[in-house]
Amino acid sequence: MEINMTMLTFPALVIRECDYAENDKLLTLLTAEKGKITVCAKGAKSIRNKDMACSQLLCYSEFTVKERGGYYTLSEASLIEQFFGLRSSLERNAAAVYIADVAGEVCVENNDESRMLSLTLNTLYMLSETDRNVDFIKAVFELRCASVSGFCPELSGCTVCGRKDAPRLYLDVMDGSLICGDCFGADDEEISRGDVAAAKIILPLSSGLLEAMRYVVSCPPKKIFSFSLPNEELSDFCRVCEKYLINQIERSFSTLEFYNRIKAMSLK
Repeated sequence: MEINMTMLTFPALVIRECDYAENDKLLTLLTAEKGKITVCAKGAKSIRNKDMACSQLLCYSEFTVKERGGYYTLSEASLIEQFFGLRSSLERNAAAVYIADVAGEVCVENNDESRMLSLTLNTLYMLSETDRNVDFIKAVFELRCASVSGFCPELSGCTVCGRKDAPRLYLDVMDGSLICGDCFGADDEEISRGDVAAAKIILPLSSGLLEAMRYVVSCPPKKIFSFSLPNEELSDFCRVCEKYLINQIERSFSTLEFYNRIKAMSLK
């Protein structure tokens, strides 16, 4: 029985690559309409291959592929953007690889992933072409990624009493909800002790931090990086966003561990 072959053309971002056979690669591509797909790029490891540049991790290109029986083989590709600025900083490159890793985890095949593709490309642009704080860019991506992927926290008010302006509000990282200090019925020290017993992660949020989180999950896509935080709140914002995403998708990333090691080295 003959299986028909179809030619498809689409823009896509390479979010993973691995060696295959002697001179080939398997590329994981993030596309808008088909979601995450795996493409075999024959001869892509050869420096003489015309598609070698497009087959690199974090490159955004126009791909033409042959599809036969659910398998994709690269026919040709034309580079759109390679985010050259990432090569100038190990820290920025490590953050970008982690971001691609997260995108590969939350995206699925045969699904509309246009919002995640747009978010990932926007984040890579910020890392590559601006001098914004790397931790800030990473944190905004993490929280928006959680929102886009169906894990958006409920930040409108206390999940128990509904208060929006309580003097003390806490984020239940596992549940994705807010609870005020009155409803929790404990001071900060008691919350830490209750944490362990209840296997919960409860993080205090300042009013500025809460407003920043509300902005990230609700603002127009092109404006997610259009705000700033004072230094005293930035580290808390980054910690909360990372912890929230990692706990919601319930897995760790070696690429995140590598990024944190690179960051620690740069601070010495």
